[in-house]
Amino acid sequence: MPIYTFDLRDGTEGVEDRIGADLPDRDAALRYAHEVALELMSCREAKTRCWRLDVYEDHGPRIIELPFASIDPTLDHLDPKLRRSLASLYERQRLLKEAIHSARSTVHESRALVARSRGKPYLAVRAGKKTIRDN
Repeated sequence: MPIYTFDLRDGTEGVEDRIGADLPDRDAALRYAHEVALELMSCREAKTRCWRLDVYEDHGPRIIELPFASIDPTLDHLDPKLRRSLASLYERQRLLKEAIHSARSTVHESRALVARSRGKPYLAVRAGKKTIRDN
């Protein structure tokens, strides 16, 4: 039975699933991802609409992208064309947040590298991640 992993993309570093779940097939993985996404967005749909859950089979390439806006029950009353437009807008919002987060991480890493090269103290860890990436 294949192992499916589910990574949350939330506009920052996201959350990587390192354990996964044994599921019989891709349809079961999609149903499971749908349930997880609905649980994560419950009572905070507006804050999580730009999030996405990515599904991987046996740690291979991504097989499913599940944007939260596409399954948000609070948007069910909208015209399908408008809903697709909103889903696209929220996807772009997440991509922008990821770009800003990446730029901020680069700034922190640059400052840490300069401080380290000058023998000064620097921020070694931020939010549990090393400030200076290992190559």
